[in-house]
This record gives sequence, structure tokens and C-alpha cells, in this order.
Amino acid sequence: MNYTVSYLAYFTPIILTALVVILIIALRWFTHKERMGLIAQGVNPEDKQRTRKDYKVILAAGLVLALGGLALTIGLITLGIGPFLLWGLLPLFLGLALILVSFVLAPPKPKKQKADEVEQKTDVATEEVIEEEVAETFEAEEEEEQEVI
Repeated sequence: MNYTVSYLAYFTPIILTALVVILIIALRWFTHKERMGLIAQGVNPEDKQRTRKDYKVILAAGLVLALGGLALTIGLITLGIGPFLLWGLLPLFLGLALILVSFVLAPPKPKKQKADEVEQKTDVATEEVIEEEVAETFEAEEEEEQEVI
């Protein structure tokens, strides 16, 4: 009996998962080294960060690719199930991968100010306006008194 094929079926997902984990760790390590190098040179690493717009382009490309692959898969499935379906499934899953990447790697949205902070800023601005109005009123009264004298 040949057990090589059955062992291969069991160990392939484990090996692929380990390779993906190693790749992620290596990418994080290189990113860390790059940030430390930028800091050592006196450059702000935040200036190098990508904007949300860059990730929207990746999202759009992923949507176009995924929907094109879906349309191709639907068209080819009318011929029956066979290996030719890969011509539609490959772009479908590549597009889905791009969509996932755009969501995972996109920077977080800027946080909205809390309602309390907004109210405090509004109160401070209102107090400043009231103080200016009171000061203008006193100045106008002083001018009237000087004209009377």
C-alpha cells in the first residue's frame, strides 16, 4: 500500500498554514525595522502611512475582479461542472481576496468627538461671544458718557 498520498493530504494544509504564519511574522518584523529606521533618521513614520483613498482603490479593483469572476463562473456553469470552471472561480476568489485585504489593512476611521466635548466647546465659544458683547456695551456706554460731559 502507498501511504504517501494520504499523508500528503493531511500535512499539506498544516504546512501551508505554517508558511502563511511565517510570512505574516516576517512582514511584521520588516515593517517594525522600517519604522525604527525612519525614527532613527528623524522622519515621522506617520507621514508614510497610506490614506483611506488608497484602500478604496484596492476595494474597487477587488469588486470589479470578483464580479467579473462571478459572471464568468455563472456563464461557464451552464456547460456543466468541470475543470473549465477555474477560469471563473480564480478571478472570483482573487477579487474576494483583494476586498478582504482592503478591509483588513485599511487604517481606522477618525473617531468622532464625543457629545460632551462638543457641548463644552460650544459653551466656551458662547461665553466668549457674551464677553465680547458685554465689553462692547461698556465701551458704548463710556463713549456716551464722554459725549455728555
